[in-house]
Amino acid sequence: MTQSRFIGVVCGLKSEAAAVRAAAPTEKIRIAVSGASAERAEAMAYQFCRDGAKAILSVGVSGGLDPMLKPGDLLIGEAVRTKSGEEFAANTTLIAAFEFEAGAAPLRRATLFGADAIVASTLEKKRLFDDYGADAVDMESHGAARAARGAGIPFAAVRSIADPASRALPAAALNAVAPDGSTKVFSVLIACAKAPEDFPALLRLGADSEKALRTLRRDLGGLFRRLLFSLDL
Repeated sequence: MTQSRFIGVVCGLKSEAAAVRAAAPTEKIRIAVSGASAERAEAMAYQFCRDGAKAILSVGVSGGLDPMLKPGDLLIGEAVRTKSGEEFAANTTLIAAFEFEAGAAPLRRATLFGADAIVASTLEKKRLFDDYGADAVDMESHGAARAARGAGIPFAAVRSIADPASRALPAAALNAVAPDGSTKVFSVLIACAKAPEDFPALLRLGADSEKALRTLRRDLGGLFRRLLFSLDL
């Protein structure tokens, strides 16, 4: 039987989904993992909408575009822009629900860039920051947002920074994500064997990604509680 009255959460990675699950262990949160694919994210979000989701969220780690952002910084995406000129605005009620907590420090609102390919170089990060006014980049939010807008369902994004704007991604990380959102460990090891000089950068990326996931595990519980209350779930 189709479950209604829930929030649909789209993640790109299994590690992100695990952070959501740890922070919100409730049947009112349903999670899908797109494997860093906007196309799969859109299909999964659309299915959530068909099943009766009250809101669609894109949740996970992001690459920093704003030079001021550090690994572990938490962003609330209030808009998502794409290369084709699309712009998806987050639902203002969801944003307000996230930000409502007496005495809490204000959450940083951000514009996200939805990429269809990995943004690896510092030069490309700077170009996206300059040309699109985007603070961070990910590969799922625009797909999830597109499905939510098409279905008339509220959308928002929660992202935590992994790699900062000043750091390029090592070559070993460029083909590391499997379609199911797991890490292709064997492929990464082979890439490291071919380019051992990239190994320190890969270790830094791993440490920064874990810092971003810790932020999600720490903060998502409170964000989801406020959101569930706001949606009367």
